[in-house]
Amino acid sequence: MTENFWAGLLEVGCAARLRSKDGRTRFQLRYYGELLDGLIVGDDLPAQVYAVTESGQRILLFDGAVHGYEAMFCESWQADRLRTRRAEQVYVDADGEDTFELVVWVGYNIDWDDERQSFADADDPDLVTLIDGRRIPFEVARHAAFDAVSIFATNMRGRATDVVSEELA
Repeated sequence: MTENFWAGLLEVGCAARLRSKDGRTRFQLRYYGELLDGLIVGDDLPAQVYAVTESGQRILLFDGAVHGYEAMFCESWQADRLRTRRAEQVYVDADGEDTFELVVWVGYNIDWDDERQSFADADDPDLVTLIDGRRIPFEVARHAAFDAVSIFATNMRGRATDVVSEELA
């Protein structure tokens, strides 16, 4: 991907290239959900996507039941149904490859300063109450409630594929 591509996206969000604790930069993707036009999406339950190292370490990249604005403030699912999800499917791109360098991008379109009163807890303005009743610090919610997420996977041939692209607000 070119720097010009990232320049536009970074104006409204942030991106990070994944690196394991031991410095590795290539991962398999395991997911729960289904593929729709090459994108990992949820079915009747939200998608889950993990990066998996050579040694088998799993790094949660995205869980549609937990991450982002929609999961924090709009949608809730029964916990026993969510526990049935198994992120065991291996993502394979159009070139037949299953190991990738990964970049995760999250976008923000909410002006949290202007909207603070509508999110702040009635009893404590430094807290926000989530749809499941948990109360978390406003600053945590401000960063965790992103309204878009994309995961880009680049294979050994240098071909980048958008594997997750979700609007979350």
